Amino acid sequence: MRVRVLGVSIWLGLLLSSQGLLADELMETLFASAKSSLREANTELAMVLAPVSYEKGAKAYSSAKARYKKSHKVSRIESDLATAEKYFVLAVKNARLAQLTFGGPIQARTDAKSVDAKELAVDEWQKAEDKFLSATRTLETGNINSARQKAADAEKLYRDAELVAIKGQYLNQARAKIVEAQKLKVKRYAPKTLERAISLLAAAEKELSENRYDTDYPRALVKDAYYEARHSIYLAKEIQSLKKDKSPEDLILELEAPLAGLAGEVDVVAEFDKGFDSVGESVTIAVRQLVQSSLELEELKNKNNGLLQEYAALETRLGIQSERLQIEEQSRERLKKVNSYFSQSEAMVLTQGKQGLNVLVRMVGLNFEPGSSRLSEANKRLLRKLEQAIRLYPEYTVVVEGHTDSFGSTGANQSLSLDRANAVRHYLVVNMKELSIGRCEAHGYGETRPIANNETREGRKRNRRIDLLLKAPSS
Repeated sequence: MRVRVLGVSIWLGLLLSSQGLLADELMETLFASAKSSLREANTELAMVLAPVSYEKGAKAYSSAKARYKKSHKVSRIESDLATAEKYFVLAVKNARLAQLTFGGPIQARTDAKSVDAKELAVDEWQKAEDKFLSATRTLETGNINSARQKAADAEKLYRDAELVAIKGQYLNQARAKIVEAQKLKVKRYAPKTLERAISLLAAAEKELSENRYDTDYPRALVKDAYYEARHSIYLAKEIQSLKKDKSPEDLILELEAPLAGLAGEVDVVAEFDKGFDSVGESVTIAVRQLVQSSLELEELKNKNNGLLQEYAALETRLGIQSERLQIEEQSRERLKKVNSYFSQSEAMVLTQGKQGLNVLVRMVGLNFEPGSSRLSEANKRLLRKLEQAIRLYPEYTVVVEGHTDSFGSTGANQSLSLDRANAVRHYLVVNMKELSIGRCEAHGYGETRPIANNETREGRKRNRRIDLLLKAPSS
């Protein structure tokens, strides 16, 4: 037996010295099982969640690599690898136990890491890491109560680190701009605007302290604070120049010029004898019409592409009526009817799919109270119109999609969007005898599919919506 082992050892040494490629292949084979266990341990974050067993496994694995490089006996290398694998397997088991035991602290660690607390809150992060490692080590010894207490302390430290990082990340820029405004004595000329910037920043700090899980809302507050600080500096400079070389009339005429230019671009006559509001309203209406026309043009383009393909096919089938053209014509007629049911403020009707056969009814007029999925009477009046549209497509699948803006936590938004979609689905199924449960689906997409900018109030309003997709049988 010794002769055989010695022979293998000599053979291994020869491979290492003269046949590098074969030696690499041998190492891959020899280390494969332990390496696989190491990967699984890393996947389960065993380095943090099961440090005692992981460190023992890592030590044995390093020893095996060192022995291999020095051409030690295969039996010793295999012994180290067996030890490494045993502890990595144990580390995976212990890490999974830690995941069940330390759900809150682990989530806190993940949240802190996601806002770069390791770099932005170095001291707080390190204190949390040290405490959490102590907790996971204690858990591996079997003292669960002590481990839980340490983990609870670590969770608080991680949350502190997260808060420090978020404040550093979101607030510093706005705070610096406010300080700049104060140094420029902006308060003398634009006190209301500067005060608004200060109030928004304070509100953001309050939100971050009380609800650190939702960073979208405080980030929007900080962005507004930064803007108002810059705005106050601009206003102060304009007011100062007004005192020096501008009359009030000059200032108003200057303010009219950009809006007049924008009005001209959308073919609106800008008359300011009634002030800015009437011109602004006319421009808004014109822009909305342009957006609708753009959407209709895109629909027409899709349909024309389909028609061109049909014409090409008909050229080879002279005199034969195209079934597809008939479907296209029917589709246009039905779509025209659906459009007639809704005003522009109630819904936008679009087509989807390669042939434009799917119909998307974007219910812009269907609104919910914040945080609620209850349908109001106004919603129900609009839904009765939607029933008419659905009846035009008896062979289509009805898909109700719920969407939210980005304010609130991702999980809460996902849940709320699904609740709202289900509320609409329930209404339709109950009130439409011809609509079976199996033909009507509901999905919640939370904040993941915005159609407008979440940084603006109007954009967020457009993102809080119900879309109803009438899906063709062939789709």
